[in-house]
Amino acid sequence: MMTIREKTKRTIERYNMLYSGETVLVGVSGGPDSMALLYLLMDIRNEYGIALKLAHLNHGFRKEAADEAEFVRKTAVSLGLPVIISSIDVPAIKETDGLSAQEAARKARYAFFAEAAEEAGASMVALAHTADDQAETVLMRLLRGSGPLGLSGIPPVRKISSQESGGRRQGPIIIRPLIECSRKEIEKYISERNIPFVTDSSNLKMDYMRNRVRMELLPFLEGYNPNIKETLVRTADVARRDNEFLDMEAESAYQSLIPHPSSFIPTDNSGITLDFKVLKKLPEAVSSRVIRKAIKAVKGDLKRVSFQHISDILSLMDYGEGKWSLHLPDVTVSREHDKLLLKRGEGRR
Repeated sequence: MMTIREKTKRTIERYNMLYSGETVLVGVSGGPDSMALLYLLMDIRNEYGIALKLAHLNHGFRKEAADEAEFVRKTAVSLGLPVIISSIDVPAIKETDGLSAQEAARKARYAFFAEAAEEAGASMVALAHTADDQAETVLMRLLRGSGPLGLSGIPPVRKISSQESGGRRQGPIIIRPLIECSRKEIEKYISERNIPFVTDSSNLKMDYMRNRVRMELLPFLEGYNPNIKETLVRTADVARRDNEFLDMEAESAYQSLIPHPSSFIPTDNSGITLDFKVLKKLPEAVSSRVIRKAIKAVKGDLKRVSFQHISDILSLMDYGEGKWSLHLPDVTVSREHDKLLLKRGEGRR
């Protein structure tokens, strides 16, 4: 059986996460997962020739958050590592932007990591998502009716977008070295090495869907399949590989349908026009992705654009000749004879 150190190195090498000479910013909440990640990276940093710096964000949700920030600061001092600690009023973001608590926290977190990585001179941000987190995510998205992209789960490697990073042209790369390690393996590693950590009380609250999935639904499903977590992780892996291939096909089709798509950003309300007949000939798995790309180019993001919205567009494409319009959040999709027109600012909010 592989040790957690060996498994972490296998994941790093499988996804080409680390490069010699790079500075890696480690997101440390102080919880067991992030503390395990920190100590594992400390253990292997010389092998990969990397430098480590820490980052911690106080979301402003809980009274004990200040104590957790202090715990991370003391941990950094004891290990001789630089640390960047910041506080953001996430409840205020939640109210101002009309987001859920988790959406607001995520928005604040990625903006903070982008800013902290820039300050630290780090090209990568290491986060401590685990195989258990992956299983929970896939199951939650399955319950919500997600398509292949959603069922791909948490990507082991991805870039923070310009929008997530507060408009920075070059966001850091997120890496997740523990994404193939189970929570049990992490707890064992922490216990054997007497690594200190703090406990986030919100992880026990049944208000959050993820907590209910973790504490109620997954244990129930284990009665039907004792290896349900491994099954869900494998599903994400298969879906991600298939999705990567389909994305490549969709990008090729999009390039042929849009003049200069890499630099195309609508500056007025002219929107994007797609050749309806060419789009109709594509397999739905490809045409749906082309439509998503066009919506993102027009709207700037895919917020509140659901799998059902794309399905509705595809269904309307089966209609005969004539005109129709479909109002999506902040964008309108219309057919005008042989053209599919996407315009922003006219859809429902």
